[in-house]
Amino acid sequence: MALGKFLEAVNIKAKYYPKDRLAVIFGDEYITWKQLMARINKLANALKKLGIKKGDKVSFLFYNSPQFLESNLAIQELGAIPVPMNYRYVASEMEFLLNNSDAKIFIFDEDALGELEKIRDKIPKVEHLIFDGPLEKTPEGMLNYNEITEQAKNKLIKVNLSVYDTAVIIYTGGTTGRPKGVMLSYDNILSNEESAMAMLSGLLPPVNELDGPFARNELQRRLLETNVSLTGIPEVFFEDPRFHDKVIVVEQPAKKGPSIPAMTYAIREGKLKSLVGKPPEGKYHGLVHMAVADQARDLANLRPLTYSRWGRIKFRFKMLKLLLQKRIRFEGEPEVKNALKRAVQNRPEEEEINKTIMVPPLFHLASYAVFLISWMFQGSIVVFTKSKRFSPEEILEMIEREKLKQIFLVPTMWKRVLNYLEKTDRKFDLSSISIMLTGAAVLKGKYKQKLLEYFPNGVVVDAFGQSEMAPVAAMRIDGDPNEVKDRCVGKILEGLDIKVVDEKNNPVPEGQIGELCYRGASVMQGYYKDEEKTSATIDSDGFLHSGDLGYIKDGEIYIVERKKECINTGGEKVFPLEVEEIIAEDPRVEQVAVIGVPDEEWGETVRAVVVPKKGRSISETDIIKLVEGKIAGYKKPRSVVFANEFPMSPVGKILRQKIRDQYGKPLK
Repeated sequence: MALGKFLEAVNIKAKYYPKDRLAVIFGDEYITWKQLMARINKLANALKKLGIKKGDKVSFLFYNSPQFLESNLAIQELGAIPVPMNYRYVASEMEFLLNNSDAKIFIFDEDALGELEKIRDKIPKVEHLIFDGPLEKTPEGMLNYNEITEQAKNKLIKVNLSVYDTAVIIYTGGTTGRPKGVMLSYDNILSNEESAMAMLSGLLPPVNELDGPFARNELQRRLLETNVSLTGIPEVFFEDPRFHDKVIVVEQPAKKGPSIPAMTYAIREGKLKSLVGKPPEGKYHGLVHMAVADQARDLANLRPLTYSRWGRIKFRFKMLKLLLQKRIRFEGEPEVKNALKRAVQNRPEEEEINKTIMVPPLFHLASYAVFLISWMFQGSIVVFTKSKRFSPEEILEMIEREKLKQIFLVPTMWKRVLNYLEKTDRKFDLSSISIMLTGAAVLKGKYKQKLLEYFPNGVVVDAFGQSEMAPVAAMRIDGDPNEVKDRCVGKILEGLDIKVVDEKNNPVPEGQIGELCYRGASVMQGYYKDEEKTSATIDSDGFLHSGDLGYIKDGEIYIVERKKECINTGGEKVFPLEVEEIIAEDPRVEQVAVIGVPDEEWGETVRAVVVPKKGRSISETDIIKLVEGKIAGYKKPRSVVFANEFPMSPVGKILRQKIRDQYGKPLK
């Protein structure tokens, strides 16, 4: 099997982790690696019996649940290509995706049956429909998910795959038109995650602060308090108090792709301190220099071996090979070197296992990538709520009950969590959270500041990108409320190139607004069956044109607007986000979308579509007065339309095309 194949990583963990080690928490259900792998293998064998082979497409529709993971990984076990479907799709959207993707099988939650029945005779390429629901409710001519799974063999299917084979086809949200099938290879996704880890590691204090205070600012405190080494070696070594005065240096240079920087570890103020870089030779005793993998993905497959007796034997042979190749060397006193060798192949006696909760739907690449990085590179337990509707209370209760360490929500969800915390009298223990991940849209600075207040030990990780980038292009970490910047999404990831261009594809000076373009190993393979749109998106130099307008200042990226959303009124450009942010500040406004309306004289005029807060009254005149004196006159709304609610995507994005269709016609 290819080293980058996700199933290999899952299988290694299932094989070497303790039998009762948890892989998934689904509400009040606890699923071990052994149980999960058995379900994956059985479903893979059932699909194979139905004729699925390498390269075939299989679509599936599930909420965030074990069934989503089982389906995705079983399909990949066969070398086939999973095509996750949006669970909010109506019949016509289902029809388009199933036909466009050439899916041979469609596996679906029983909630989707009603819409599917409307198009059953319009999807001729789909050979089998697999229903996940009670056996007695299985429609005629369909197969039952649990029945075919339970009847199949629990046997791993080995398929020859390359890391450059297509791993998944993710259909874009379709906020401005028909969804496009983004083809991503295993290498695209893994390279992106390795780039993100390399960047996160580089945010730790530099090694010249080794003998300074444990942390010199609030961001460092939060990062250091929650940081765990990627190797697990320092945690084992420093369990022995005799070595608390020693220093460890771990190097992981990659032969290709982004390298995790050299890391130095020591005990300071009674706690493990992690730093970037290595100290001068000879300054400290008891150093270990290691290069245990060609890439971080290789190390991810080595770590689980240390959990079992047979795995440790296998690991020793691998380590011996690395020693003979001089890729691992130990320096220091014999006692220290022996302790380090033991640390390499053992686990901490009281190991703390990360638990990561993902609430945005897994069919969106942001969540899909988070679950992979949590499993493969962190050994986390993946957590889902059972509710099919978003509930801030349920999320907060799970954080407190399960002592979750990482949480991923999109900005709309974060705002609802903050709103709940501000209004409720309940007190939640949120101290366990170390990572608050946000993405899919821009989260305003004021909300980041509030998150840092409510979650006292967490940092806000703002991951910016798109499905075509697998998915992250830039990242920013905030841990100090006083250092938060609006619209700033941080720096470009390690290993990626960026340029900002004008409409003629010419680079623009720093600070000037243009389209953000990226190049690197995580750029998609292309859009499925659409060479024309692929060529229009990826230029001849290999840069992916993101469609996002922004600028670079002092090495950081600032987001302005989507290129397609820019309004041209009388030759002047208006960026809707700039106007929306002012209107949204008013407590009477629940949501606002600024759109362009066709106009014979000006080309377009600016219109604000507003959803008032329940029980609050606001007029068109009030809305227009909100922006007076705050922006140039040509940016002011010339008309205001009120709506009861906005059409939204499952990840909290306003579906602007639908708003334009409904509210974008000139007023009579």
